This record gives sequence, C-alpha cells and structure tokens, in this order.
Amino acid sequence: MSYTIMPTMPLSMAKGLKKTPNFNTVKQKVAASRGNAAVSLKPYPTWDFEFDLDHITGNEAAASSVLAEFFGTFMATAGGAALFLFTDPQDNTVATSSSGMLNVTPGAASPMGLTGDGTSTQFQLARQIGGVAWDIIQNLNGGITVKVNGSVVTNYSVSNTGVITFTPVGSPPVAAPPNGATLTWTGSFYFLCRFDEDIVDATRSFTTNSGTDQWLVAAVKFSSEFV
Repeated sequence: MSYTIMPTMPLSMAKGLKKTPNFNTVKQKVAASRGNAAVSLKPYPTWDFEFDLDHITGNEAAASSVLAEFFGTFMATAGGAALFLFTDPQDNTVATSSSGMLNVTPGAASPMGLTGDGTSTQFQLARQIGGVAWDIIQNLNGGITVKVNGSVVTNYSVSNTGVITFTPVGSPPVAAPPNGATLTWTGSFYFLCRFDEDIVDATRSFTTNSGTDQWLVAAVKFSSEFV
C-alpha cells in the first residue's frame, strides 16, 4: 500500500519535537485493595509526536513552499482519515548493534523469540532501546542488510510490514536460520502515523514586501500505528 510521505519540516527550534512511547495498560484494583492487577494490551509501543512550525514561508498557491508541502500532506490524508509516513530527523536508522528480529512464524515453539530455532522462517524487524526494551519496525525507507550470526545473507524477502521470510538456499536447500542463530539487520525506516485532529492551528501572521506569506502552525499532533 502506498502512503503519503511528509516532507522534511523545519521544526520550531524553541519547542523542538515532542515524542513519547505510548502503551495501553488496563489496571484493576484487587478485591482486598492490596496493590493492583494490570495487563498491557499493547506489548510494543506506538509513538506520539507533536511539533510547531514557526514563521514558515509560502502560501497555498506556491507548490514548493513549506506551507504548501505541509498542507498538502494534511489534505492528502483528509486530516485523521488516512495514514502517512513520517521521518523523525534524529531517529530513522537502525544499526546492527541495536537491531534484532522477533519470531512471528505461525506455530513457533518460542513466539517472539530473538534467535533462530532451526525451523522458523518468519521474523519481524525490531530494534532494542536502552538495552532492555524492544520496538517494532514496520515501514522501511529503502533497502536493508540482513545478517545471520554476523554474516550477510540474501535468501529472504521482506513484507510491507517489516516481516522477513527466509527462503531455501544451498544443497540440500535450507530456509530457517540455525538453532540459536543471532539475527540482525541495518537500514532506515519511517513511522507510519495518523493526525490526531481534522484541523490544524494555522495562522497567516503577515506578508512581507516580497509578497511571501509567513505562517505559524501550532501543536501539530499525530501518532504512529501498526498495520
């Protein structure tokens, strides 16, 4: 499926980019009120973003202006009706040292396991954050490099949701990574997002002598999603 890609935006230097991982936890007090029972309905986070555009130039008729590019993205998705791809300017690549793959092969002995088991062939691209948590990567920006036990392999396909499927190679042909194999990768990625609202707080602040408009666009909020 093809998504609109948000162009690189000149984020406000004063406010920067607000960003937070978002979970969905259900909490319930136990009968004796000794603590709480809690369960996470979303084991891997989505991300919430917010930024401002201060004094961006252009107008609706200037196709190459920052204002028109932003409005174009917002209108192409009909506000919050459709999804778009966003590049976090400081967080858009995965290095081998922080990469991993989660076992999503139907019937796998260790679902979401991080190593090969000799039979599983489908793995979800992921990355490690802080050395303790994992984040799902679905939307790639360009090609990737995949390694099994540190060696580059090419016997795989990758889906539009970041699932690697290893294919048979060798004689006799073998598809699944060996038992205990370390699976890593490198590449760039997008966040697949949806605007929180169907309107934006956009103000044409003034028009300069050259006829170029300047705008203030405040509190642009959107959140990533899995598909």
